[in-house]
Amino acid sequence: MLRVVGTAIRDIAVRANVVNITNSIISKQLPVVQCVQQRFFGAFPSTINNWKGVADIKQNAILGQTQVNSVVPSTLLPTTTSVRTVIKFSRVRGKRKSVRAVIDRFYRLNWGIWIRTRSGRKKRLWKKTARQKIKLKQHVFCNATQSTLLDKMVTKYWKRPHYYVDDPYNPYHKREEFLLTRRSPKPC
Repeated sequence: MLRVVGTAIRDIAVRANVVNITNSIISKQLPVVQCVQQRFFGAFPSTINNWKGVADIKQNAILGQTQVNSVVPSTLLPTTTSVRTVIKFSRVRGKRKSVRAVIDRFYRLNWGIWIRTRSGRKKRLWKKTARQKIKLKQHVFCNATQSTLLDKMVTKYWKRPHYYVDDPYNPYHKREEFLLTRRSPKPC
């Protein structure tokens, strides 16, 4: 019985300390909008500076929880963007390196287009219809912008033709039906 009471008293003391700490932090803290690092360019810094002091901070004293009601739209707050890094100079030989994620996820056909598998092709197959499963097994072309980006992310080795035994992509490496990609003369 004493252990239970002692634990309850310690728990109340800890909660009281948390409330006191949050009160001291919140009273000294600036509004949430001002705490965000402003490392973006263009019209955003001036727009966010206009929104200073708009956030309302309310506190629930019982549980020590804070609630922030901000009028600032979520589109104005900075977000993280994905980074596609290419190692321009390796540490050992000083050569450019390919991005491994591109080599693992994409495949380049000999005529320059990149193909990829459809997203979600292995997820939740139990709820997909047979038609959806067939569609998920097919590959998709990347568009021209994506193909040029992927070309920049790999070295010359991955851009030249490779010949594999029993290559399933062998019929797709040639594109004779279009004038720009035709290699042999048109049959009469």
